[in-house]
Amino acid sequence: MIPHRSTGLLAIIVFVALLLFIFSSSPVPDPDPEPTAEGEKKKQEPAGPRKFLTVPQLPSLPEFHLPSFRPPSHEAPPEQTNSTSGEAKWFSNWEWLNPFSSTITLDEDRSVLPPLPERRAIYTYYNPKYNPKKYSANDLKKNQNSDGELLLSWRRAWYAQGFRPVVLGPGDAMKNPHYELVQKLQLTPEMENEVFRWLAWGHMGSGLLSDFTCFPMARYDDPLLISLRRGTEPDFIVRFENFQGGLFSAEKHRIDEAIDVSVKNLADKSTSLAELMPVELFKVQQPSSLAYYKGSSINSRYPEVHEKIGQNPAEGRLQLVKLINAHLHNTFQNAYPAGLAVLKPFPQHTTALVEPALRLAKTLIECPESPVPSSCPPNLPECRPCGSAKQPMRISQPTSFKNTPFLFTIGTLPHPYTLVTLQKSSEEVTVRQIRRETERDPWLTDVTQDNLGEDGHELSASYRGVMFKQFVAGDQAISNSLWMTVESLPAEAGQSLPSELLDEFEWQFGFKIPRGSTIDPNTAGDKESVQNKTPSQQGVSREYELIKRAREAIKSQDPNRVNIKAVSEAWNMADTEVWRFVKAYRARSVVERKQWQEEERKFASSSQ
Repeated sequence: MIPHRSTGLLAIIVFVALLLFIFSSSPVPDPDPEPTAEGEKKKQEPAGPRKFLTVPQLPSLPEFHLPSFRPPSHEAPPEQTNSTSGEAKWFSNWEWLNPFSSTITLDEDRSVLPPLPERRAIYTYYNPKYNPKKYSANDLKKNQNSDGELLLSWRRAWYAQGFRPVVLGPGDAMKNPHYELVQKLQLTPEMENEVFRWLAWGHMGSGLLSDFTCFPMARYDDPLLISLRRGTEPDFIVRFENFQGGLFSAEKHRIDEAIDVSVKNLADKSTSLAELMPVELFKVQQPSSLAYYKGSSINSRYPEVHEKIGQNPAEGRLQLVKLINAHLHNTFQNAYPAGLAVLKPFPQHTTALVEPALRLAKTLIECPESPVPSSCPPNLPECRPCGSAKQPMRISQPTSFKNTPFLFTIGTLPHPYTLVTLQKSSEEVTVRQIRRETERDPWLTDVTQDNLGEDGHELSASYRGVMFKQFVAGDQAISNSLWMTVESLPAEAGQSLPSELLDEFEWQFGFKIPRGSTIDPNTAGDKESVQNKTPSQQGVSREYELIKRAREAIKSQDPNRVNIKAVSEAWNMADTEVWRFVKAYRARSVVERKQWQEEERKFASSSQ
């Protein structure tokens, strides 16, 4: 008899042998496969007992998938149209309030931004009819130029308030089905112009119809402007009291209904199209946030401009453009009683870093050029004109962002590598210094500190990053702040902001920013100047040099510089995330505006 232990050993040997036999066995290849009718080779099955001994071949390991052994994975979302600009890349998605964009995009360099809000269309009708017999070629050019400047101001102001301005012309009116009927009537030029603008509006559809001398004159978060952006009640055409057709708001079906009724009642002696429409179609509101520079208003409030228009229409309209721009600028100044804040964390090291932003702030508190100084807009007769107050608009330089509607903030974000070189006052930063001698995400920690309460120091950088993204792109952010990256600004002492950058800012503010200012941000007089915040100006030139070198390092392909840049980003992941977020957010706004301008270039009779 075989001992019990020997039996167990024998069983193990047999089992192992069987496994080796199974995994090493393979079907016997066909010695002479026969071709099939399709020209393929058919395999012969083994004959006799051999076919019962043949073990089917198991799948090879690479082809044998066990779902439980592989973690689930996602594919990177597809690249969206117009989602890159230079080195900035973005992905518009409702999940933008995520601590790190790469968890959604699977791309370290692509930031998740909030979807672009839909801009409601606002239309104006422009049909110049200058008699060549009355004007010389030079005068015609001047008139067209002055009209173009007025239309440009109108478009810029409404675009800054979140609308999509569109200039309509006779070509749009001709596409309306009622055009042929109206053509048969003998209307005065003024009445024909009014009818044609309604026909053009009816062809385009829902939105607002504005005279190009009607301007939004209020904060971005004004209740009336918010309601106009959202759209009006579909059962009514909204008009404004004592506005004489300056602005209407309606949906397409109501516009078509109003045109149908009025055109049928239109006669040669009609003086107003709106008067022929049923009263029940309209809903009347107060134009508290709208400034209408119609003839009677100009005559009574701004006689100097009215007189100039009478003497030289082209020059007079240019004076009107300056007046409107001054009122828009002054409205911005009055909207922020707490003044302007130029964000300046680490004040001992960031004087040069914030100087371009401080220079912009100094320009914004200047009194704009105006043909009627100390005047107020038609809708704000009791405004506080620029220069009338005992103290100018205040500029502060807090280290932390203050989330209040009474203060406008200009923020400048440095790349983590730029900040660490400024903190160490050296471009020769090592990996050891970054890991051993610097805190993680210091910029974000300082900037959000005042918004987190007493226990804010215990909150994670991820939480701070989400909060900061709301500061930049939240509902309130558009009206209360402007953000940019250090690397997009000048890196030379005393250098003014690039003209292209100021052009872009004007489309956010809604007015033309004064150019060529000689203000010195270190000495211009308010108590929060750079000179007072940082008593010693020694070393500022060194800061400029470090910013310049850091900018070169960030763009460099040198392996050593690429490595130290990557280390600074990895050590400051939250700071890097918000820096990329602001960079992409600013770039997307430029792409959006340029795309809109390109689409409207052949229709708008104004300069771009």
